[in-house]
Parts: sequence; structure tokens; C-alpha cells
Amino acid sequence: MTSDILCRLSVKDLLRFRSVSKPWCSSIDDPCFIKLHLSHSLKTNTNHSLILSHWEDQFFSVNCALFETTQRLNHPFGEQRKTLQILGSCNGLLALVDDKDRIFLWNPSTRKSQVLPFNEIGFSSPSSTYYGFGYDPISDDYKLVRMVQSHGNNDEYFHSEAKVYSFRSNCWRRIKDVCFYHKFSREFGFLANNALHWMVFKTPQSRKKELVGFDLGSEEFRFLELPDCCLDKVLWFHIKAIGGDICLTSTYRETDNVVVDVWIMKEYGVKQSWFKLISWKEPHFMPCSTVALPLAFSKDGYEVLFFIGYKWFNWGRRVDSFVWYDLRSQVVENVVIRDIPTSFEVNWYVDSLVPLNSNAQQ
Repeated sequence: MTSDILCRLSVKDLLRFRSVSKPWCSSIDDPCFIKLHLSHSLKTNTNHSLILSHWEDQFFSVNCALFETTQRLNHPFGEQRKTLQILGSCNGLLALVDDKDRIFLWNPSTRKSQVLPFNEIGFSSPSSTYYGFGYDPISDDYKLVRMVQSHGNNDEYFHSEAKVYSFRSNCWRRIKDVCFYHKFSREFGFLANNALHWMVFKTPQSRKKELVGFDLGSEEFRFLELPDCCLDKVLWFHIKAIGGDICLTSTYRETDNVVVDVWIMKEYGVKQSWFKLISWKEPHFMPCSTVALPLAFSKDGYEVLFFIGYKWFNWGRRVDSFVWYDLRSQVVENVVIRDIPTSFEVNWYVDSLVPLNSNAQQ
């Protein structure tokens, strides 16, 4: 009975209640209760926050139940970490990487952190590094993937290396090489259906992006087909997860209109399951330099939260923001949040008690 009540509370309250008594502390720290609390938060869409990263060294959280104001998060990695990027968010853990490719895990709710063991790259002068972070329910293990490549034009030379870090064993191991190419210096994958995903190229000469997934259980790669939505004609497109499903957003011009289409893959890996959730014409806030990115569904599932961000600097007038899009009425409502930075990257986050590796470097 106590666990049923406690699992409905916020992490902040639970951390405070740990000091009530030793039995309460033991119950809250129990791994089974931590999983129960996380499962309840995910199923009921509660205890969620937005994590805003500003200038790559400042972090803020916004409580999604209130959307009133921001809270500054003091990351534990010191002022010497001038550049920190969030490479993934999963079950209350953030994976971050600095400008020297050192990787950290951080639970902002419990304020615990750890440094991942350093792992050398098997060749010099890598041209691209792709990361991803997620949870494998089969092995009950958090995994971080790092894929590094170096290649010249027309396959004159090619080096590739893929490794997986296991949270449970606190070590890296090499997996089989990938069968695709990276063309950008650094990319972060997204988690959906227990797999990590990136946009890649099948050949060095190709200009067509392909979606590839890495199953965290089998540790196998597979390509997934995108919807037939004329990606070669869009001004901008983005792909990530929303509500646990893969979500593709394309922004394009249609005569004199700007249109934002949102596609959802309802059955994982099945091209025919893509359906268009939203076709949003003439967004009044969208000059050519802005993008609209869906983040999450509302608790009742009838609204979609969008991040409105500037793709290019707008002469000092850049102000990123959020709006709710009503799926029934197609009405757009601005979200007013006090003390929000003018520009930021955003990650969807669930507050949790998930612990970090007690044997790892803190």
C-alpha cells in the first residue's frame, strides 16, 4: 500500500521523505520501487520536464505540469567544462559530451553524476562521431553507442569503428562495423521502440538521407523506410521520437503558404504505418528562419507541444518559444514561461530516482 502511494509522488518529495525513517529510506531506495515509480510516471505522463541547454554550458528545467517558470540546474562537471551537449535523455538520465569527447551521465533530479571511462579511437583524425543513449529492457541495462568514421571522397580511404558502453559492466566493447556513412562531424541519435536511430547515407556520394536503427537488445542495425512526403523539396525536416513512436516533421512551401507536416510511424519498421498527424498551414509565427518541432503530447493526448526555434541567427532578435497545437480544433496557443533563455536546445525529460553506477568514477 505504501509503495502505491509513494509512486505517485514527485522525485523532490521522495528525496525529502527519505529522511522520515530508515524503513522509508530503504523503501524509496529499493530498485523495485525505483522501477515502479518510473513506470508510473511514464504510463501516466507525469513528472515530466523540459531540459533547456543555453550556450552549451547552462541548463534549465521547466516543470511540464505548470509551464510557469524555469529553474537553473547546476551541473556537477565544473566551470572548466565550457562546452557540454546533451547527447541523449532516457528514464531520468542525461548523457552529455564535452568538446574533447569525454562523456558524462547525470541525473538532475537526484544530482548524481558519473564520468564514463575513457576509450581510445582505433585510428587518428576521425571526421565524424555519432552518439546515442538508451535503455535495453531485455538485459536491464543502459547503453551508449559511439560510431566514429573517417573517409575521403569516392572511397579513397575509409576507417570506421562502433563501440557500445554498458552501464551494468561500466566498460566499452567493440561491435561489428556499420554499413553506412556519416557526413556530419557530430550527430546524436534518438530513442524509439528500444532502438537508437540516426539519419545516414548509404554511400559517400549519396545525397539521400536514410533512417537507420540500432536495436539495443540484439545490437543489430537495420534501415527503416520513410514516408513518401517529397523530402527532396522540403525547406527543413527533422526526425525524432514523440510518445514512444518515430516522428518526422517536414517544413516546406506550398504556393504562398508555409506548411508543417508531422508524420508518425505507428507500427515500428512498417512503411505503410506512417500517417500524417498534422498538416499545419501558414503558421503565423514562422518566418523563413524558424522551425517547428513537436516534443510531446499533452496528458489527455489531444494537444501537441511544439518547440519553435530559430535555425539561423536572426540579428539578435532570436527568441525561442513553445506552443500547444490542438489536434481537434487546430488552434495554436502560446506557452508563457518566465525567465526563459532567448535561445536554447530542448530535451524531453522524466524525473526519476534511477541511480548511477556506484563503482564508476563520480
